Amino acid sequence: MHGALGAADQMDALKEKLVKNFRIHILEFEGHGSLSKSNEPFSTPCFIEQLEGLIADIGEPAHIFGYSMGGFIALLASSKGNNQIRSITTLGTKMKWSSEIAEQEVKHLNPEKIAEKVPAFAQALEKRHGSEWEGVLHRTADFMKTLGEEAPITEERMSQINIPVQLCLADQDQMVSKTETEEVQSWLPNGTLKNLTDSKHPIEQVDLNTLVSNIKAFIKST
Repeated sequence: MHGALGAADQMDALKEKLVKNFRIHILEFEGHGSLSKSNEPFSTPCFIEQLEGLIADIGEPAHIFGYSMGGFIALLASSKGNNQIRSITTLGTKMKWSSEIAEQEVKHLNPEKIAEKVPAFAQALEKRHGSEWEGVLHRTADFMKTLGEEAPITEERMSQINIPVQLCLADQDQMVSKTETEEVQSWLPNGTLKNLTDSKHPIEQVDLNTLVSNIKAFIKST
């Protein structure tokens, strides 16, 4: 599962490295990529419903990989008791949310400023989401504000997840702190933390070979 501003194509490079070992299904969240014309607000219940629908369609238990927001949704889905999730690997998932944190993140989601100051990024977003790319930014900002108000990753919820969970974090991630990741790991009954060296938050700037090795070894051990 891809991240907040991503789409299914964000997972292509990882899929290429895993497809010989696993049957891969990529979930594209509502309102992103090929589904960007949907005007539905982004919400955790909607994204969790999508994940549960995909797992039901697969018809057998699944190992989940979620990058950033994707990992967030996987954890919340599992905390609800979905017993068709066999294991979860997250990468660069922001665990700690508050109104103040959300406010800081939302500042980076202004379409006009992005188009003016980072035109290459604006072009990449338009290529990924089409003419709806500005709407994706606005709905992502609203979604982050909701996360700030609700702060859904709690010790009570995470302690309900009894399956193996691997939390991967880039050593140069400037969005997600090691402290918040370690805290959530301590809440998980069967959680581990793996640091990826020479890597940053964007999945395009992660040591993909190390990530793939971690995923393979982790799934093999479950």
